[in-house]
Amino acid sequence: MKIRKATIDNAKAIAKVHVESWKTTYTGIVPASYLQQLSVTEKEQLWKRGLQQSKHYIFVVEEDGNVCGFISGGRNRATQGKESEYEGEIYAIYLLKEAQRKGYGKELVKTLVNDFVNDGIHSMTVWVLEDNPSKHFYERLGGKVVNEASIHIGGKELKEVCYGWNNIEDLL
Repeated sequence: MKIRKATIDNAKAIAKVHVESWKTTYTGIVPASYLQQLSVTEKEQLWKRGLQQSKHYIFVVEEDGNVCGFISGGRNRATQGKESEYEGEIYAIYLLKEAQRKGYGKELVKTLVNDFVNDGIHSMTVWVLEDNPSKHFYERLGGKVVNEASIHIGGKELKEVCYGWNNIEDLL
């Protein structure tokens, strides 16, 4: 297992992980019609844009030389609400199903947090669908629910929870 900063050349691999992870994680939660229309090509363009942003942190985890997961984050996008007091935010973290439960997620978070701390970011949040079976990962890392919101995905209203960490250095 190797974790490193993502490059523009990783956009397609990240897009594949993104789409595949949504399909395996959110089946039965997000409408099937929405999951079926997810496109690696569209996500690749999204990730190319993200990889070109200067203060967008994106790391990949590789297993046997192949990208099997990633994490992205940056400054907190909240402009109001309980979660806006946190400086940083995990925007996305996804692992292929076969790469889960190997400690890769925890190592990705630690890598991101290390860069956050080096850049003066000492607290963070992450938004997670309430029905996401992986939400307990954030609880095991010490995240506390600090807010909730509704979100519409594929025409269905879903509930999101926001986990927050006041001192992310505890994660290192």
